[in-house]
Amino acid sequence: MAEPAEGSTPAKVGSEETCGDGAPDRKQIDATVKQLGESFTPEPPSVDPKVEVAKAEVTGDTAEYPADKITVDGQTLEKIVLSHSTGVTADQLDIKVQSSRIEDSWYVTNLDFDIG
Repeated sequence: MAEPAEGSTPAKVGSEETCGDGAPDRKQIDATVKQLGESFTPEPPSVDPKVEVAKAEVTGDTAEYPADKITVDGQTLEKIVLSHSTGVTADQLDIKVQSSRIEDSWYVTNLDFDIG
């Protein structure tokens, strides 16, 4: 992952200070990923999940992928999240993953998760 763009500062690859083992930001990211892990895991879970992302329209150095264009072991991320929910419907769920091109490589720079 990388750090998202802020204002006029472009997105950048995470540094040891922000992403290293003892970094506060890293600890927060790890905790968030752990919390989301079950919601983002298809049933039945696999040991080595295959994630595929449909081609997205690129605007400059960023691209955005809605959850119905991301599959994990053949199931859309949208359907996986809905299968773990306790009453959320498809029209209430809006998940988007943003990626940014940084030095000719693509990194996830934002996760927009909206329920309601």
